[in-house]
Amino acid sequence: MTLVIASRTKKEVSFSSDSRITFGNAGHFDKGIKIFNVPFKLKGPAKSREDFNKYEFELEYGIAVVGSSINAYTVKDSIVEILPNITYLTNLSDISIIGIGTLVYEIYEQVSKELTPILMENGFCEILMGGYCLVQKKIRILRFYPEVTDTEIKYFYEEVLPNEGMMFFGSGKGIAERIYNENNSLEPLQVLKKVINSEEDKAIGGAMQSGSFYTENFKISGVIEKQLDNEGNLVQSIKYRRGYIVEDEITKSTKPPYLFVSYGYKQVEFKN
Repeated sequence: MTLVIASRTKKEVSFSSDSRITFGNAGHFDKGIKIFNVPFKLKGPAKSREDFNKYEFELEYGIAVVGSSINAYTVKDSIVEILPNITYLTNLSDISIIGIGTLVYEIYEQVSKELTPILMENGFCEILMGGYCLVQKKIRILRFYPEVTDTEIKYFYEEVLPNEGMMFFGSGKGIAERIYNENNSLEPLQVLKKVINSEEDKAIGGAMQSGSFYTENFKISGVIEKQLDNEGNLVQSIKYRRGYIVEDEITKSTKPPYLFVSYGYKQVEFKN
């Protein structure tokens, strides 16, 4: 499974996650990508040939995936195809994120219904999708999820975290909630790091990932982990980008092929 943390403060709305993907008894992989940004483009009805290539709105949505990687990545790839290709037809069209979510839900439900009979409990996934709502003029988050009973499986979507706060999703949810309840001054990445370090859930591990809305668009960030001793002194600092350790970027760019990966980073401090 995994741990995804959604957070809303006055400054930002963010998704944070670990990078571990497990393969049962075969082992795990610690460079799985679980947070994505996806272009959202909206057109109005075309009145001329030139209108076919004109967009009224172009934004970046954010997605975080939880659970079955096969299910989640299939849905994610479908979302990547849907969101940049939406056209509203009349002034009655629902262009809120709830309306956009209806299109995503249809794909999520279809994929899940085909995969879960094959993979059983290993086929379940949840999707978080955040984006700037053109109706409410704010960032809103949708959760797509299954509900399982002894007799049936149903799929739903709902809006979550409309107000400031923090929510946890995935197999590490209970551990994260306990840690946050003990100290609610912790930031999402600090909670996540404590869950990883605890090793209570072996399915959660690897490096941390983060993406945020500071304005209308979602941006992915690398993470700089700063380990401190009990007196607050820096022990080590490691820079990660999508699970990969990043070293000497500037030095490498001075040699062929003279290229540099431009990337923003968040810093998180933690103690052993």
